[in-house]
Amino acid sequence: MTGDHSSSGATAPFVAPRAPKTLDATLSIPGSKSLTNRELVLAALAEKPSTIRGGLVARDTELMMKALRQLGAKVTKRTGADGVPQWRITPINFTSLSTDPIVIDCGLAGTVMRFLPPIALLGFQPVTFTGDEQAKARPMGAIIDALRQLGAKVDDGGTGTLPFTVTPGGLPTDDHTIRIDASASSQFVSGLLLVAARFPAAITVEHSGSFRHCHTSK
Repeated sequence: MTGDHSSSGATAPFVAPRAPKTLDATLSIPGSKSLTNRELVLAALAEKPSTIRGGLVARDTELMMKALRQLGAKVTKRTGADGVPQWRITPINFTSLSTDPIVIDCGLAGTVMRFLPPIALLGFQPVTFTGDEQAKARPMGAIIDALRQLGAKVDDGGTGTLPFTVTPGGLPTDDHTIRIDASASSQFVSGLLLVAARFPAAITVEHSGSFRHCHTSK
């Protein structure tokens, strides 16, 4: 940013504003949508309840909480004495899941549509993922491919996009390598690694597109 032009055409340097006195203030900074949804997923997969404090309240995080409740987690919301939102997450009990089909609305949230399908591999019922009309144009082929490599049946009508239905087929019990092209979004890899700690065996995720990287989870 520059100052006014002088008559000679030269540009005066920008001078940053200075406070007239020492600042002394406390600010509440909104949470990150991306981090909040990752923390919600990890809390739902944990062994014991967790409390998330100061998470971002937004449509994407509300959709994530609703979806995790559908998958069996419990989410209790309250506001702390300081006005900061707090969420108590009781993890999913994978030993007593319902066998009824589930339909999850992902809205336009990439973290919901890409982080939650791998959780469906841990259950027993078919889970259908859908979303806003615009979401149906977002690439999902890499996560669908990964789910199939992990033994699931995925009915996407051959589109590689939403909506699609995931039916678990039994996770590999030996260390397993998944090869996907994650060049369209790093969320494909994140979604697998967030859930992989719950898998019965370690997985290695290998990016098969350009800029090859390997990610291992145990």
